[in-house]
Order: sequence, then structure tokens, then C-alpha cells
Amino acid sequence: MKRLSSWALPIILAVAGVALIIVGSLDLGGEPGPSLEPIASRTPVAVTSPSPTPPATPAASSGTSPSEAATPSPTPTPLPDDVVAVQLEIPSVGIRVAVHQSTSDQTDSFPPDDAAYILQAGHQPGRNTNSYIFAHALNSLFKPLWNVQVGAEVAILMSNDLVLRYVVTEVRPNVACPDDNATTNNPEDFGITPPLALQIHPDCTEGAFWTVPTDYERLTLQTSQGYNRNWGELVIVADPVEG
Repeated sequence: MKRLSSWALPIILAVAGVALIIVGSLDLGGEPGPSLEPIASRTPVAVTSPSPTPPATPAASSGTSPSEAATPSPTPTPLPDDVVAVQLEIPSVGIRVAVHQSTSDQTDSFPPDDAAYILQAGHQPGRNTNSYIFAHALNSLFKPLWNVQVGAEVAILMSNDLVLRYVVTEVRPNVACPDDNATTNNPEDFGITPPLALQIHPDCTEGAFWTVPTDYERLTLQTSQGYNRNWGELVIVADPVEG
């Protein structure tokens, strides 16, 4: 099983107190999504060309069997720092949104409704680690994630016209990150009892877990399930499509 980088979790939890205050809002107006052009082409892998592979030593000269002499798979080369995500698309649920990187704690806490955002301290896609991308629960942004299913394709257009491909591998509803400052529009105000998962997690530790860097390429998409964080967060994980 793929594991999160254990060294990074305490650091993220220490500095991401504000970063996880990502509050979606219900789109009751049914407004259409932005008029972006579809991503026209897709490359076969979610990273650039792999690092050169050293030539394998012949089994006969080393005295080892062919399986022992096999060369391990190369590590993909991360994309350059100046190559950034500009658009994200999930055709199966009609998501087609611009992507920006946050430049402030304010945007980390409550992003504008013009795009999906990467945390200011987060990683761009194609860096061989976790790229955490969040947006409001608006029809024009990430509300369609409520209907996404495992196996859905995710495409990200980069600024150099490279298209990175991923596939949804996990759908995680009811991720807890409660907000004690939200005094209205909570589930209880509508006669709704929150799911048990939200009742037993008193802080944002569970939500912060999903922002942590990994030692492998991954997308983590997040949006709200209601009017504020007390309705829970929806987290979608997508892994690169193998070439």
C-alpha cells in the first residue's frame, strides 16, 4: 500500500491550521460552468519522460539469474518549476475549471469562486508527490465531484501544453474538519444529524492528513458537502494513468 511521507505529517499539522479552512457554498442557482475549451489531447502518463535507466549487467558476467539482474523501474523526472497547472477536467461529471495556486492564507482559507486552487505551500501536479486542489461546491467548480465515481478520468492541462492523466481511485465523503465559528447553516439547523464520522473527530487532523506530501504522484481533490465545514468535506484521490 502506498504510504504518506511520515516526516511531513507533523509539519503539515503544525502549519496548516488555516490551510484546511476551506469552506464551500451550495450552488442553488444551477449556473453553468465556465466556458473553457475542452482539453483536446492527453499524454499517456502523468509525468514527463523518465530518468535514464542504467544498462543492465548481463546475468552471465555477474553470476546471477536474469531475475536478479533485472533493472528496477526508473523514477519519473518531475516537471520543471515553471510548468504549472492551468486547467482541470473530469469529463464524466462535466468538470472543466481553471487552476491557480494560492498566494495567501486568505485564499487558503476561503478561495475565490473563479477557479480551483492549489494550497500556497502545496505542490503542482507532475512533481512525484501529492497535489492538493480544492474549490467551492458550486456547479461551475467542484460540486459535480459529489457524483464522481472510482475509475473516472481526470486530465490536467499544464502551462507547457502537456496533459497529465489520472484516474479516480478513492472517494472519501464525510472527512472531518469542524468549524466552531460557524454558528448558522449547520446540519442541526435543518434537523439533520451529522454522520458519525463527523461527530467523533473534534479537530482538523483528519482533513489535514490529505494535504500531506507523498513519495509518489497523486492528486487530491477537495470540496465541501454543505454550507460550511460542519457538513463535512469530500475528498477524491486520483492516481496517474500508467503509460
